[in-house]
Amino acid sequence: MNENVTDNAALLLERVAETQRRFAEQYRVTGSKFNIFTITGTKNKEVQICRVLANLLDPKGSHYQGSLYLKSFVERIAAKNSVYAKIDADAARVLTEYVIDGNRRIDIVLADSSIFIPIEVKIRVGDKDKQIADYFEFTRARNKAACIPVLYLTVDGHKPDARSAAKENHYVCISFAEDIVPWLKKCRDEPETTLPVREILKQLVAAVEMLCNTSEDEEMEDAIFKLITKDDDSIKAALAISGVTGFRERVLTVFTGTVLALVKALFPDATMSKETFGYDWHYIEFPIREGNYLLQVNYDWTVIWLEASNSCKTDSASQEWVNLNKKMEDMFKVEFKLTPKDRLVWRGEDISWPSLDSYVNNEERDLYLAHLSKLSPQEVADKIIDIARELEGVKV
Repeated sequence: MNENVTDNAALLLERVAETQRRFAEQYRVTGSKFNIFTITGTKNKEVQICRVLANLLDPKGSHYQGSLYLKSFVERIAAKNSVYAKIDADAARVLTEYVIDGNRRIDIVLADSSIFIPIEVKIRVGDKDKQIADYFEFTRARNKAACIPVLYLTVDGHKPDARSAAKENHYVCISFAEDIVPWLKKCRDEPETTLPVREILKQLVAAVEMLCNTSEDEEMEDAIFKLITKDDDSIKAALAISGVTGFRERVLTVFTGTVLALVKALFPDATMSKETFGYDWHYIEFPIREGNYLLQVNYDWTVIWLEASNSCKTDSASQEWVNLNKKMEDMFKVEFKLTPKDRLVWRGEDISWPSLDSYVNNEERDLYLAHLSKLSPQEVADKIIDIARELEGVKV
């Protein structure tokens, strides 16, 4: 990068930062960025977001608008498959975590006396084996008036995994981006919607748009776009800046290369694994405690697993498992989760290291990854090794 481009880049960054400060002052005055869904991380949590959506859909929901919002939703999904229009919205019940055979749980169910519509919501996790196929078979047995496909709700409207759904006519894909956001906006703008409900809906729309990576700051982005396209020098400076801000790629490259090599020096069985179902998984994994447990650390540190191996002679009530759970909770300050039920797995989510509360609370992921990219490979490897040694030292 020549000196002129470097100077222009520095000047451009200064102007962009000033623009951001100006909008930050606007947000301070208006309070428009105070969003309970992003502050609490609710928008990334399937269980919590399902409860919010279910309450809106429920004719007996705390919005006190009867079937108004449900009718609007049914109208939208009926445009994809007319069979959904058969439900009697005025008489419908809305249920969450509906238990079916095999202790499976359907996220949301819309049902009247003859129609049963299951909604499966996927935000950050992948499908389980035969999940949609099983939901469809259960639904087919329940419905008296029609064959009802499963509504499969994801961020971008993608299809379920082949292992989850037997046939394409067993499900209908809908998305937060193309279906839920327009529906929420219509609910928000209904004349009957009261002011408190309208304000909550405004916040929910903004949070879901963030989840879908659609802009909630269009005015600010437009101002910044005008800055970086003012002239050729500004454009060149912007391109130079963008060329060195691939923070995710920087973190991932170091993690899968140098960090893995450093970990392997002490734990030769360490490997790099990759899975892409519903979440960005690129993780180092290796056996600990004489091979009885497998430690997994994702490249961005937001999810960490400790899994008992198939040969491990322990159960969830054993003192060893209890002590390991306690150690993980103490190290990461997050609640223990056991999932799925047929395996012993400790799963921590919304972890951030080094600690950056703004990532967990406000979803400033690029900022978090920028901080993470400044760490040396040795620092990252040492952290993984320290976790393994702490777990190795847990007494039974």
